[in-house]
Formats: sequence, structure tokens, C-alpha cells
Amino acid sequence: MLQWFEVPAPTPIDGHTALQVRNVRINLTRLGWGLAIACILLWIMAVNYQVNVAYALVFWLLGILLFGALAGIRQLTGLILAIVPQQEYFAGKNCVLTLHACDGCKRTRWLWLQTAQEITSTASDWQLWTITPENTDFVWTLPPQRRGVLPPLILAGASMAPFGLLMIKTYWEFTDEIVIFPEPIEHNIPMARTSSDEHGTQISLSGQDPAYLLPHQNSTSPRQIAWKHYARTGDLLDKYFEQGSTQVQPLLISYRDYPQGTSVEQMASMMCNRVLAADASGEKYILELPRQRYEAATAQRTQCLNALGRW
Repeated sequence: MLQWFEVPAPTPIDGHTALQVRNVRINLTRLGWGLAIACILLWIMAVNYQVNVAYALVFWLLGILLFGALAGIRQLTGLILAIVPQQEYFAGKNCVLTLHACDGCKRTRWLWLQTAQEITSTASDWQLWTITPENTDFVWTLPPQRRGVLPPLILAGASMAPFGLLMIKTYWEFTDEIVIFPEPIEHNIPMARTSSDEHGTQISLSGQDPAYLLPHQNSTSPRQIAWKHYARTGDLLDKYFEQGSTQVQPLLISYRDYPQGTSVEQMASMMCNRVLAADASGEKYILELPRQRYEAATAQRTQCLNALGRW
């Protein structure tokens, strides 16, 4: 029985773990406490004055409390949650996560979620999510996060349905890894350098170079399909050939471009802006970090932003 006075163990938000009875705690609301005190007073009166109607009324009110507890527990148990993240998150902007109910939602549930990160113990900390077959998603907006890996999140949930006499409370935990990319900062870009300045790297616009593989078109000859790339990744892409096999020297985005004393946060944000600008313009580039170098490749933007987020 002592476990009911402890904080319940959080349920993972992983898309397959269902909330169990052991993960919930029951507390009386103000209305519930009033009803419980009324039951005690009626019981005392019934014992002292032998009023049979009072006995019946006490058992009737206790039955309402018991039914409310069972119905409230049923509101939460069996609920399976998953989080659908966005493709990219940048520091300095709100972090928006989408909660998804995965248990089929065959019946309506009324769930209050404590989505505020700074708890003020007011009603504004809680948001109502009415889960129905037509409404299985809930937008969870976090305040701007710092660059790096998003820390584990604890989400409190509660239900007071159907009578508001009892609050059934539980917790969920989200531990999947989400990388927050640096906040892009516009700045005077140092004199552009190409990779040939130091390493002589050149990119060919033909052949098997994965940086120049394009999505497969039905009209393309099977001989132009990059079968080696398909065997490694499962992605069906076409080789891009250009007459003369033009050689391109990619732009080098390096931490060496900035003066000594520049903080890592500043360099990460400024290089992030240059990566986004180069990607938007279609310019070929190489990102250089201490002991790391990201050459032109498929999904280079994601690789570079992840590297800057973890740096």
C-alpha cells in the first residue's frame, strides 16, 4: 500500500508500451474530499441513531466513489503514446512535438497533460486532449531548446472523468534522441575557400559519385541505375553523367575561417548558416570540424547539421 504514496514510475513513450494500473495514482479532488467527509458524518449519524436510510445513503455515495475510481483508471490504462518529431529543430525556436495515440482510440478519453516546462501550479499548466477516433494527435510545444541532444522529457497526465471526484495521475517519459541544431547566425562570411586550397579535393559530375545520384525516373535506362548504391542502401537512384566529366572544387566551410577566441557556440551557429545557404543555392561544399570532415554525399545537409548540433 505504501507504493500508492510514491510517484508512479513513468511509462515510456515508444509507440508500443501500454500504460498499466501500477503506473497510476489516485487522489481525491475537492469535490471528492467533500463527498468522503459527508460519508463519514452520515456513518456516525447512522451508528448513533440507527437510521437505516443513512446506512443506505453512505453505501450509495461510496459506490459512486468506487465507480468513479474504476472509470477514471479505465480512462488511462491501455493508452499507448508515440512522438512524431519534425525533420529539423533549431536552437532559438520552439520545439514542436506531435503526440500520437497508438491504441486504436475506439472510445473517447479525456486526458489532461501538464505540458509546461516551468510548473507554476496553476490551471494554465494543463491542456485538455480529448482523444477520439478522429482526434489522435496532440501538438506539444516546448520552449526554445539549447543546441545539442534534447534531454529526456517527463510528461504528466491526469484524468478526472467521469464525475470529477478523483484525479488519476500518471507520468510518461520520452528518451529518444533528438538533435537540436545551432541557431543560424548571419554574418560576414570569410573569403570563400575551396577544398583545393589545402587538400586538393575535386568532385566529378559523373560516374558513381553519390553526391550526383538523382531519383530514379521510369524513362531512364536500367544501365544508368546505380546498382551498387541500391545494394548498399536500398534507394533506387540514377547516375548523373555530364559530357567532359567537369571537375568542381567544392566550397570549404571550416572552423579555421574564424579568429581565435571565437566560442564554439558562435562558430557552430555561423557555420550552420553557411551550410544552409550553400544547400539552398545548390552549391557543393565540405564541412570541416576538428578531427571531422564531411565530404559531399547523399543527405550531406542532415549529416552536417547533426555534426554541428553535437559539436
